[in-house]
Amino acid sequence: MSDEPREEFSIHWIRDIVDRVAARDVDSHLISTGKSPSGVIHIGFMREIIIADIIKRELVRMGHTARTMFVVDDYDPLRAFPPGITLSPEDWLGVPYSDIPDEFGCCESFGAHWANQLIESFPEFGVEPEVVWTSKLYETPEMRQAVRVCLKNTPVLRDIMVKYVARDFSEEQRAQYVQAMKTWYPASVVCPECGRLQAGGKGAIRPNRVLDYDPDSDEISFRCEHCGTSMKLPFEEARLKLTWRVDWPTKWYVLGVTCEPAGKDHAVKGGSYDTGLEISRRVFGWPGPVKVPYEWVRIGGRDMSTSSGIVFTPRSWSHIAPPELFRYLMLTTDIERAVNIRPENIPDAVDQYDRFERVYYGVDGADEQRVRLARLLYPLMTRGPPRPDYLPKLPFKYAVVMAQLRPVLGDGTVMERCRAALMKQYSLEAITDEMEEHMEVRLARALAWVREFGTERDRIEIADVVPEDITATFTDDDREFLARVAEFLRQGQPSDEEVQTAVFELARSIGIRPKRAFMVLYRLILSRKSGPRLGPLVVALGPRWVADRISSVL
Repeated sequence: MSDEPREEFSIHWIRDIVDRVAARDVDSHLISTGKSPSGVIHIGFMREIIIADIIKRELVRMGHTARTMFVVDDYDPLRAFPPGITLSPEDWLGVPYSDIPDEFGCCESFGAHWANQLIESFPEFGVEPEVVWTSKLYETPEMRQAVRVCLKNTPVLRDIMVKYVARDFSEEQRAQYVQAMKTWYPASVVCPECGRLQAGGKGAIRPNRVLDYDPDSDEISFRCEHCGTSMKLPFEEARLKLTWRVDWPTKWYVLGVTCEPAGKDHAVKGGSYDTGLEISRRVFGWPGPVKVPYEWVRIGGRDMSTSSGIVFTPRSWSHIAPPELFRYLMLTTDIERAVNIRPENIPDAVDQYDRFERVYYGVDGADEQRVRLARLLYPLMTRGPPRPDYLPKLPFKYAVVMAQLRPVLGDGTVMERCRAALMKQYSLEAITDEMEEHMEVRLARALAWVREFGTERDRIEIADVVPEDITATFTDDDREFLARVAEFLRQGQPSDEEVQTAVFELARSIGIRPKRAFMVLYRLILSRKSGPRLGPLVVALGPRWVADRISSVL
C-alpha cells in the first residue's frame, strides 16, 4: 500500500502519546477530533479518528476512564460548494452549513448530510466517538458564556493573534496587521436579516465581525458585510460564532478535551494549535489538550481534497477492503509519516494483514520480536476485542480470481471450490457459518476491487467459445502442446505449482518456448496474451473444465 516495505514497525509513538495523556490529573480523559462538513469527507480524516480511538483503548487498558468525541463543525460558513452540488452558491455563500438545506433530502442540513456519511462508517472501522454538532453546542449556556469570556478578553486575544499570525510577516505587513487588530473582535454574527456569517467566497471573505462589545450592558454591535444591516443586539439575542483560532480552544475548554490529534497544517509550530494552547492558558486558565500532530493520508501519491474533488471515502474503502486493514496501516506507520494509499496494491496489503493476524493467533510461525509485536498491536487493529480463536480466511488474491468466475462456473461451484480451498489450507473438517459469511464478504470486496482498480492482468473475462480468429493462429506444435496439457489435466487434481511446472515441461518436450506455451493457454482461456498466474487460474476453473476447453478447439 505504501511506497516502502512494511517489515519493521515502531509503537513508540503510541506509548509516548498515551503516557503524556495519562499524566494529566483528570478523572476522565476526552480525546477529541473535529471536521468541517464542507463536502465528502475523505478517508484521510479517518486517521485522526483512529488515532483518537487507539489512545482511548490504551488509556482504558491502563485503568483510566476515557472516551472519544467527533465534533462536527457544521456552524462554519460556506466558502464554496464542492463539485456536483446544484445549489446556487450566490444563495448560500457565507451561510452556516447547519442552515443550508440538504439537496439530497435525506438529512436536516447540508452539513449533516456529509457528516452523517462519515458517522455511518464508524462501526465498520471499530470507532464509537460521541458526536457533537457545533451549531448546537453554540446554543448551550456553557458555550455562550465562554464566548462572552472571549469578548471580555479581546485585548489578550489581539495580543495572541499578533504574536502567532503575524510571526512571519514582513515589517510592513506586520504594521498593517497590528493596525487592523486594534478594532478586531474575536467573533462574527449571523445576520438576522440574511442569515449569513460573512460575505464573499474563497479569497474574498469579509466576516460580519463584531464591531463593539459593551461588557456592562452585555450588548454587541455589528454590520453585515453581505446585506449591509447594522444593529446593536443584546448578547443573548445574537447568534455568534468565534473566529477559527479562538473557536477551537474555546470548544476544548467547554468540552474538557484532554487530547486532540491534528493534521500537520494545524499542528505546525506556531500554527493554529499553538495559538489555541496559548489562548487556553491566558484566557481560560488551563493548559489545554495534549497536542498530537500527524501526517496526512495520500491517495496514489496525491493529497486528498474535498474542494478539488480528490477523495476516497471510508465507504469506498470498506467496499473493496477490510476496514481492519486501514487500522493496520495507521498503526504500523509512524504518526508523523504520510501514508500513501495505492488502491491497486490492495490484494498484497490484505494478504500481508492476514499473515500478521495469523502470527497473533499462532497459526503462522514467526520470530519472537514479531510475535511480541503482533500481541501488542493486533488488539488495536480489530473493531472490538479480538475473538478468542482464529477465523480462517480466503486469500484475497484467490478471491479475486474466484469472484470473477461466477458467470462461468456458477455460484454453487465457486462457493464449493472456495470451501475446498479453505479446508485444504487450514486442514479443516468443516466450514462454519461464520467462515462462509466472511467468504462471501471477501468475494464481494475482491470483485469490487478488480472491477475498479485491477489491471488487465487481474481481470478475467471468458468467452463461451474460443474465437475462431484465435484458434486460427495455433500452429501444429501449439495443438500438440495443448493436447498433452489436456491429457495431463484429465489425470487428476494438480496443484497450482504442478500446473505451472507441467506447462514448462510439456512446452520443452515439444520444442516450443515456455513464453509461447503460456500465451497459447491464456489466449485459449481468456482470449488475450496474458492474465492472472496460470496455475491458480487453471485450478480455480477446474482441470476438467480447461481440458474440455482445449478439446473444443482440437
